[in-house]
Amino acid sequence: MRYSLFHKRMKTPPLVEGEKKSANQKVERLKAGRLATMAIALTRSLIEQFGPRASGSEASHLAAGEIERSLSPFCDRTEQGEVTLDPTFHSMPLAVMAYLYPFLVLLLPFRLSFLSLLLFALYMVYLVTTLYYYKPVVRNTRKSVKGINVHGVIEPEGEVEQTIIFTSHHDSAPLFRHNRLDRFSYLLTVGVPILLFLLAGLLSIILLFSKPSLGVWIITAVMLALTPRFLPLIRFYDEKASPGAGDNLNSTSVIIQLARYFNWKRAGEGGLESTRLVFCSFDGEEIGLQGSKAWYERNTELTEGAIVLNFDSIYWADCLTFLERDVNGTQPLSEPLARRCTAIARSMGWSAKSESIPRLAGATDAASASRTGFAATTLTAVAWDDRSKASVYHTDADTVDAIEVQAVERALSIAIRLVELADSHTLWEESEEAASRVEEGAPTLSFSKLTTW
Repeated sequence: MRYSLFHKRMKTPPLVEGEKKSANQKVERLKAGRLATMAIALTRSLIEQFGPRASGSEASHLAAGEIERSLSPFCDRTEQGEVTLDPTFHSMPLAVMAYLYPFLVLLLPFRLSFLSLLLFALYMVYLVTTLYYYKPVVRNTRKSVKGINVHGVIEPEGEVEQTIIFTSHHDSAPLFRHNRLDRFSYLLTVGVPILLFLLAGLLSIILLFSKPSLGVWIITAVMLALTPRFLPLIRFYDEKASPGAGDNLNSTSVIIQLARYFNWKRAGEGGLESTRLVFCSFDGEEIGLQGSKAWYERNTELTEGAIVLNFDSIYWADCLTFLERDVNGTQPLSEPLARRCTAIARSMGWSAKSESIPRLAGATDAASASRTGFAATTLTAVAWDDRSKASVYHTDADTVDAIEVQAVERALSIAIRLVELADSHTLWEESEEAASRVEEGAPTLSFSKLTTW
């Protein structure tokens, strides 16, 4: 089901405190820091009102409605769209592993290793395509929930020649029941059952070429006795969700402030000449990018020839990174766009880089745009190694206090400059910064958490 809500544009709040609406407003009065402060304040307000927002939850629905209301004064039109979400996207593969394991082991001593290997192989295909490539082969429709996407549009003064889409997501991640920061305990809880499952697959291969012996019976008995080690996987995720300030409600506040800025600019010096702007906030990102996938499939009239800048996890001002690859490093994004945005950031005097998302780090909504055929990248500002800086995303410590206002200010400034270059048809002009090479390939560091999607 999909529905539209078109609203009469409300009176636009002032961009600068004490400022009155005037045709003679000057862009020079803009303070990016002011926009960043308003973004942080809006994020705090939304969390105070709605709290954690699990994908497809009532809190997420209410937040989506408030996001739409916040966008409405600055956009020519706004819309909400319903999407059906599978909330078991991440939890079901782990539960299936736990239930499948004893059957695989029981088949081994009874000379049914081929069947055991077949089931093991089918499961591994299901696991990898779902949790690693984010291309699920099955959906749990019986437990589906409703999610709500939101978008707003600002049209140019002239004919539309190009479209820039700014995206984020407003749902927050479910919490783990196990403390991932206690690395040894986490390894025992999560690593041991995975190793046991892989061992069952290895034994099925070995027994294809040998007969079961007394040793096999002993090994299978021990492995069956260890079946309770799989119980934590059945209830791996808590029913509660993270506050999700930096991941990723504040990014939604950023796109609202971008809409505020370009509406304010249009009221003063004049609007954009030929660039349409679309501002999107998705539901269901934390359960396999389901909301963004549905949005791109349904809104082809808004997205033709678009470039997409997604914001996700903006925490640290000195960690600005534009992604060249997504979905655990398997999905190509737009390398030229990522490197052009990196050059823009560096031209402003800030440290920035473009690289692949690390393996096992999950995915961002830019992947949905790329899979639909658009030039897309994600701006993130997080320490992937979880050691050099505090890692709070997907935890109950993901509050507004964990976000550096300078990081938000820089994200806003880069996005504004991107639009200005695009509207003046100089975005892709060669420059020393744009031509400079950034080290290719995925980073050598690996993500330290098993599941962070």
